[in-house]
Amino acid sequence: MAGYQGVEGESVIREAVHFLEAAHPLRPLVLSDGICSGALTHVLDLGPAGGRGHIGSGGTMPWDRMARFGQWTGQTGENIYYGPRDARGIVIALIVDDGDRSRGHRTNIFSPAFHYTGIACGPHATFGRMCVIDFAGGFVEGGTRVARPIASL
Repeated sequence: MAGYQGVEGESVIREAVHFLEAAHPLRPLVLSDGICSGALTHVLDLGPAGGRGHIGSGGTMPWDRMARFGQWTGQTGENIYYGPRDARGIVIALIVDDGDRSRGHRTNIFSPAFHYTGIACGPHATFGRMCVIDFAGGFVEGGTRVARPIASL
């Protein structure tokens, strides 16, 4: 923590620690192949061109991409991380959520409304790597899977 710069300075780290200390345990998220495929389509869409954001090049939203691979229910959400980090570093960065005063990434990770998740990471033309984490309240697998490239974080 000492010397952390970031956008908001060291206070954002202290805030994240206080949040975690007060957090109540949640059920583990269920990893869904279909939601992973939806996340991967976004990585494959935006990554090579260096695109950013939750809207795909064809105007698709996270729930549209999930629906190609199954039926989601309840709420949906999406976190996107850009840059070179390992899985642990990505999760820490999203929990700290430096620079986003709404703390939307943290809210998604700790939302009791989400029970299913899917994750995909891959190359990004501008930031080196991107990682998409999608969430849904419920999910029933279906549809065609996207071929998953073998790559490490």
